[in-house]
Amino acid sequence: MKTQHRWLLLLLGITLVRGLLYAALTPPWQAPDETGHFEYVWSIAHQGHLPGPEDASPFFERELLSSLYEWRYGDYTGRVLPERMPPRLEELPSSIFVQRSRTLLSGRFSVNYLWAAIFLLPVRQQELVMQLYAARFSSVLLNVGILWIAFVLFSALLPTSPHLALWMTAAIVFSPQHTFVNSTVGDGPLAELMASWVLLEWVRLFRHDVGIWTFVGIALGTLFGIWSKATAAFLLPLDLGLAVVWALRRGPGAWNRRLLLTLLIGGGGLALGLWLWKDSPLGVVVSDKLVQGVHSLATMDMLWTDVRGITFGEALLGAHESFWANFGWMALPVHGRWYGALLLLAGLSLMGWIWGESKGEVPWRCFGVLGGALALAVGIFIWTAILGQSSGYYQVQGRYLFPVLIPYTFFLVEGWERIFSVRVRWPVMGMFLLGLIIFDVWCLLRYLLPYFYL
Repeated sequence: MKTQHRWLLLLLGITLVRGLLYAALTPPWQAPDETGHFEYVWSIAHQGHLPGPEDASPFFERELLSSLYEWRYGDYTGRVLPERMPPRLEELPSSIFVQRSRTLLSGRFSVNYLWAAIFLLPVRQQELVMQLYAARFSSVLLNVGILWIAFVLFSALLPTSPHLALWMTAAIVFSPQHTFVNSTVGDGPLAELMASWVLLEWVRLFRHDVGIWTFVGIALGTLFGIWSKATAAFLLPLDLGLAVVWALRRGPGAWNRRLLLTLLIGGGGLALGLWLWKDSPLGVVVSDKLVQGVHSLATMDMLWTDVRGITFGEALLGAHESFWANFGWMALPVHGRWYGALLLLAGLSLMGWIWGESKGEVPWRCFGVLGGALALAVGIFIWTAILGQSSGYYQVQGRYLFPVLIPYTFFLVEGWERIFSVRVRWPVMGMFLLGLIIFDVWCLLRYLLPYFYL
């Protein structure tokens, strides 16, 4: 077995252990929207079909409410539960997150729920918390898959620098917020896995020029990614743009003309589908938000400060913080010095890209795949923040950018690697990784454990 494969197995093992640790140590229901996501998963597993709002179970609601009181949900979220437990979730005050995060009632289905429901089947007769941990385990396994794809993608980008590919993979392994979110019940892990798979297929396509089945994999990955969570929506414009670039690069042959015709027909079909979709319940909501966002941009009266007095810049800084570490229901940030140090690392990496030495190993088209994905995802993220502000406050969380964590990590680590000469490069990279490990351990021991258990 090659040395890098042994290191990969070690990193995957660490990812599994860390995921299980976070899943076990995070108290039940102490992750963003976990109650709502789990209700949908539970309904699928127990009812045996895709449920609708009318299938909301009073039995589940009583069990969940009892568990919320047992596990001190209100103490940790800063939203005190009523002294007397209500019989239904809808009777909770609107300020309680649980009452407003029910994806079952809004009809916001995710393919991720089907995956998690499989793990509930053997434990359907167990206590509700045991079923929750089974669903969390499904997220941990998806996270291990994400790490494997990350290593394969980095290795495809850097075939002559396997050690650097391992450094990049390790940087993802020791990201505390990423591990925290992907060890709880949600709709994001499968969207991130599918987005990572699509990026890998595009890199392979530009590297090795493989055939039509790669496009099938890209199409399916895009479909299931967006069907899992809207944070993967950047894949649609990315796929269309990269497909045109790939076809033009191959020349004006007859096969390529057929491909371009297929793309035009597919684009027309996509436009027709979006036009029909706009009349669906979810489409109406998105359309209304879009109109509100355009109005906010036109008037500029609420764009830069929301009703809480938070500026747009502060909201983006908050997104940076929650990208790295802000646990629970965004109730447990770490000390500001950590966030400042991480911003400094990003700034130094940017300097490496501007002034550092290029190795010329990665083709520009592959840079375009990762850079295009990152730019599109960040652009949609910012636009979504503006849309959310039209309802009164900025809605930005760093976890919405996890589908492009692999491109971000590539540019972060590669920028650092470009700064230093060969003699000091690996010691400095070792210090960089050691700093991430210390940060990860510090988050667990200094923040998460004391907050929930002391």
